[in-house]
Amino acid sequence: MKLKLAILVAVIAFTAGTMAQSLNLRFSTYFYGWQRIDSILSDASSVKTTHIRGYQNLLFDISGSKWSFNTLATIEEDLANKPDSIDGFRYKLYNAYIKGTNLFNMLDVKLGRQYVFAGVGKGTVDGLYLKVKAGKNKEYQLAVYGGALAPYTYDFKDYPKIDENYMAGAQFTYFGFKGLTAGLSYIYKKTAPVSYTATRLDSLYNTDSLEITIDGPAEQLAGLDFNYTYNNKHNVFGKLYYDIQMKKLYRGELNLRVTAANNLHISAGYIYRQPQITYNSMFWVFAGTQRTQEIEGGVDYTLKNGINIYGRAGVVLYEKTDLGSAKLSETPENHALRIQAGFNHPMYGLSFIRYMGYAGESDGVYGYYQRQLMKDKLSTSLSLSYSRYRLGEFETDKVNSLAGALGFTFRPMPQLSIDAQGQMLINRIYKTDVRVLFGINYWLFKNFK
Repeated sequence: MKLKLAILVAVIAFTAGTMAQSLNLRFSTYFYGWQRIDSILSDASSVKTTHIRGYQNLLFDISGSKWSFNTLATIEEDLANKPDSIDGFRYKLYNAYIKGTNLFNMLDVKLGRQYVFAGVGKGTVDGLYLKVKAGKNKEYQLAVYGGALAPYTYDFKDYPKIDENYMAGAQFTYFGFKGLTAGLSYIYKKTAPVSYTATRLDSLYNTDSLEITIDGPAEQLAGLDFNYTYNNKHNVFGKLYYDIQMKKLYRGELNLRVTAANNLHISAGYIYRQPQITYNSMFWVFAGTQRTQEIEGGVDYTLKNGINIYGRAGVVLYEKTDLGSAKLSETPENHALRIQAGFNHPMYGLSFIRYMGYAGESDGVYGYYQRQLMKDKLSTSLSLSYSRYRLGEFETDKVNSLAGALGFTFRPMPQLSIDAQGQMLINRIYKTDVRVLFGINYWLFKNFK
């Protein structure tokens, strides 16, 4: 499988390279270091392990007039302390597909591993994506897709059976008069839980080891999305997602943003959520799930110097489940309040947030500052956050937590940047936790035309 994949990728890359008009390459490598204390040992304070974990990200695109080859991959490893449970090296391939754009002036095609984002249809598949565009201004668009679900590890080890793990769906989108977008979507998703071995008694009451295989109905979802902007000032968008198999509305959302004056904006929103749990998964055994309703409103004002001042307030309503029947409780303890206020600017900002009620009680303050020390060459950033919260009703005192980060970015040339950052955390678990991050980023774009 790996050899066939490598040959296929090489052929695709060579073919795309011979017709390439542009090359886009982004490569970054980061090293993250910290020390860990084994709390299980009796004398834990004297036993420390040092870890230096490396992360490499690669984005590689070769584009022609109509066709392109696109990849996105990451590699990670622990250079200082290899865990016993893994080989110390992992890779993830998120994208690897060929794309044809505006073929016959009406068709887009993607073939290979890709992330699908089409209304209710979301996920990474190894398959085919087609989009047909019609109308005078191509205002009618129909996308259909299907393929095998990529492994959770995004590699090609222990690949699941295609007939038990696949996804197919469609989305129709209408780009109507100026400012309006509306879409209808549908997805059919089949996922088989991983089988496991358990000890059971046979008819003679002898113990025997059996393989337990679980199956369930495929997930079928339908959704409506819409967005409308009026006069480039006012905006409303929303969504309705429905589970056909379970016959329930699991998400509804409506958001409104109005420009009351040149720099004054007022927003309001409503969200209905019901947990979407995969059939026969480990979460299915819980007796009931809580549905929530969230109502939020806010206002923000932008000063002439670019500072944006904002304030928001929201309430979340929780529903109790009592022997399978859910009833909305009117008692205050089943309501949660959230208050947020602050200001932000491209260079600095400060915000405060407070939670009260059923979801717990906490206060948090976050601030950041960044500026250029040398124009287009050297910049620095500083962030601090402080939170104070109570873990539960059994706690009488609140817990304090402090976190901060200080970083520098050096750009000797526009295509190259070098980052260094120190991180610090203090809370009831970590008396002092200090970590270091170092990275290099390189970007290359070449137009061969």
